[in-house]
Amino acid sequence: CVMNFDGAQGWLVGEANQGLACMFTMMNDARFQVGLQGLGIAEAAFQGGLAYARERLQSRSLAGPVAAQKPADPIIVHPDVRRMLLTQKTLTEGCRMLGIYTARQLDLEHGAISAPARQAAARRAALLIPIVKAFFTDVGQEVASLGVQVYGGHGYIREWGMEQLVRDSRITQLYEGTNGIQALDLIRRKVLGDGGAELNLLIDEMALHVRAANALGGLQAMATAVGQRLEEWRALSAHVVEACERDPQESGAVSVDFLAYSAYVLLAAMWLQAAVRAQATLAAGSAETAFYRAKLDAATFYWRRILPRATAHREALLGGADCLMALPASDFAF
Repeated sequence: CVMNFDGAQGWLVGEANQGLACMFTMMNDARFQVGLQGLGIAEAAFQGGLAYARERLQSRSLAGPVAAQKPADPIIVHPDVRRMLLTQKTLTEGCRMLGIYTARQLDLEHGAISAPARQAAARRAALLIPIVKAFFTDVGQEVASLGVQVYGGHGYIREWGMEQLVRDSRITQLYEGTNGIQALDLIRRKVLGDGGAELNLLIDEMALHVRAANALGGLQAMATAVGQRLEEWRALSAHVVEACERDPQESGAVSVDFLAYSAYVLLAAMWLQAAVRAQATLAAGSAETAFYRAKLDAATFYWRRILPRATAHREALLGGADCLMALPASDFAF
């Protein structure tokens, strides 16, 4: 359809020359909601994959028959299927924890009693929104793709609904600002905007979980790994600020990898917090032993198998802009 505004009357929203700030008030909420859409798709894909893996019989466990009375074992006994399911589970639950944390900041931005508290929450939410929008929708695409893979050929056909999740998740990486734009927003408006001050405050807060974990038995190794990543994140952000101030091309060169690195480390801090709560609750004698043991096992998987992805993103962004800009546009086809 076509909308024609010739001769229409307009009204000024907000103060003159502050229209962009007004727009971002709306955009922050919209981008948060799109991030949650990616999270919802990831959850649906995980639930579908888990149900299928428990029912689908194929081959025997490498360690010997598990369901000897059946013609084959359910595929959930196979290590590679478990790798896919645990990747789905830990990414989805980690994003949910970060989403709840971000939602709380949005609530405090409007509902905190004092003006300084509202302003602090607004700054924290603004920092996290591009991460939520970009990373959650990237996770939605990855987890949906893994869901198809768990189903095998059945996942590729419409009957099971998994292929629709892949298609539906793809648009979330595009609208309300592509994920590349979210990464630029994180670098240019948030990190460079205050020289990394708000990011450092966030790292300080996440480091509190490390100290809490060190006070409990059994979590010291995980806490040490997460603590090292948090300090590495602090140093990396300082490097990014310095590099971008030296060469404006660097902001575009490092942005996507910096956002991904930040998200993986944030999820590690969230999983560490969950592990601390689970460990403390088990020590207090909770009757829900299986539930809290599952959280500890999931946190360990994330630490061992997902968090190392951050290293690849760190090395990539340290590669700088030169290798991206050296090739002439006319030579790309050679």
